[in-house]
Amino acid sequence: MPLIKRRFHIPCREDECLKLYELLKERLPPVSYVSIELTNKGLLVEAYGYESDVKQLWIEAKKLIGPLKEVWGKSGLKKYEVDLLARIARKTLPPRVLVEVLRKMLYVAEYDDNSNAITTNAPRDEVLKLAEKVAELNTIVGKYAANTSTRYFIIAGSVLSGLDPEEVVRISMSLGLLRQHENDEESEKKELTVNWKEALENFLKNVKKQVE
Repeated sequence: MPLIKRRFHIPCREDECLKLYELLKERLPPVSYVSIELTNKGLLVEAYGYESDVKQLWIEAKKLIGPLKEVWGKSGLKKYEVDLLARIARKTLPPRVLVEVLRKMLYVAEYDDNSNAITTNAPRDEVLKLAEKVAELNTIVGKYAANTSTRYFIIAGSVLSGLDPEEVVRISMSLGLLRQHENDEESEKKELTVNWKEALENFLKNVKKQVE
């Protein structure tokens, strides 16, 4: 059976494209390769695989598009340029951390590398407040983090738990989520033992149990 590559365009408005994008990623059947790109005119789906699999993928996508657009069409999504958020906070901020924080707070959020912008349904004041907090912590946690992913984890853990970075590090060390950086044993720098998003999930669960 031949391998083929196909592109499919899904027209949608800016305020609905993101949710369609997220839900399609979760529900589309597997093929050898599939990418979903947000564009100015909608979603661009590119699939590569066996011809029958690619055709089935598009059949399933069309089944999802109508109901999903009906459900999410009035989503109220807004786009925030990361450069603008940084100017407001007067500090640089890692957009992926802000997106993960928003998602953990049960908002829809997505970061687009091409436009360097975050799209979310969170209230504007909440986005600005969280951006300032993430930016502020980004200037502090470097002394604890041996690499970027560890820095992301400590920032997000501190924002979501309300704990100081030092306390996030202490608890995470006791949980085995962080360890002393092997190449810098005399410093305070730590490194993750797992993926930063997985570590964040485990950290928040344990902090919640302690509170309860």
